[in-house]
Amino acid sequence: MTRNKKTVPKPWGDLHPDLLRHIYTNLYDPVDFIRFRAVCKGWHVSTPLSERPPQFPLLLEREPDPLYSPEFKLYSLPTGRTYKLQLPEVQNKMFFEQSQGHLVTFGTGDDSSPRNPTILNPFTRAELPLPFGNCNFFSPIYIGTSDPTPNTDGVVMHVHCPEKGQHLGFWSKEENDWVLRKRDLGSARVFHKGRLFICRNRRTWAIDLPTGDELLNLWLPDQIGDFYCLVEAAGVLLGIVQHNFCTDRMPLKNCWFEVYRLEEEENPPHWTKLSDIGDLMIFLNSNNGFCVSANGFDGIRGNCIYFTKWNGKGDHNSRTLIGRYELGEDRSEVVGHPRYTGGTWIVPNV
Repeated sequence: MTRNKKTVPKPWGDLHPDLLRHIYTNLYDPVDFIRFRAVCKGWHVSTPLSERPPQFPLLLEREPDPLYSPEFKLYSLPTGRTYKLQLPEVQNKMFFEQSQGHLVTFGTGDDSSPRNPTILNPFTRAELPLPFGNCNFFSPIYIGTSDPTPNTDGVVMHVHCPEKGQHLGFWSKEENDWVLRKRDLGSARVFHKGRLFICRNRRTWAIDLPTGDELLNLWLPDQIGDFYCLVEAAGVLLGIVQHNFCTDRMPLKNCWFEVYRLEEEENPPHWTKLSDIGDLMIFLNSNNGFCVSANGFDGIRGNCIYFTKWNGKGDHNSRTLIGRYELGEDRSEVVGHPRYTGGTWIVPNV
């Protein structure tokens, strides 16, 4: 009588690289991809960052209590999952917005929390101290390198200094040093094709950073509302108009948007209204936004704008809602789960 030999399963670390690739190229949730690479050394080596699949943005939320808490949550809209994230580097520090997966954090300015502005990657925990300690507000406009710690080229930010007003803060290759340049910025600004674009008081400027020269000065026509923000998308510059019905006291369904493209090469340059944006998705934060292609995401459609909005009830049940607006429609819809805080859309930069 012959005994049946038990089949001994191979260790997970010995899975064939082709099978591993089939799995990780379908991990669209950034947290799933990061965890996959952390299973073992073999999986880490077999999962190069250069082959990571498209990453759907996460909503980064800070716990509201205590104030300036180091505890954060990451919300995945496609899966509905929420992850916890501890960032002791941000204890008693503030931040406004993000750029390419980085934050600019700074203290409140009192004895227990000096300004000490710092660029922080919240996923790798890499930090880069900034020299503008005498200023009191910092917001990233552009952080163009995957890791600014060894290379500060491509860092541009909005800096406000007491009694001196608004400034651009950036690294100058010509001077091999950080530069503060006085400039009224407004809320709609973006770094595009090596220039800073600003929309303020119904005008669009393109600024050459090294010289400060104005390369474009364009008035908005009366039929275009003020831009909520400027967004770079697939090599073109988009202006987003958020209409006045999208206020705290109004239902989210009343929110609707218009998108315009800058035709800079035409004579004269002008803004053209778009009826659709193809497979692009625009994610809006309070003063900036970014684009992601919907290609590769199962069940996710493009031609949409994702945003967050306080539901405005003014009671203890108040929540922040996530809205989705499809271009060409006259209303938005609520998607995902209500959130306790507004949050910031971010794509992990690993």
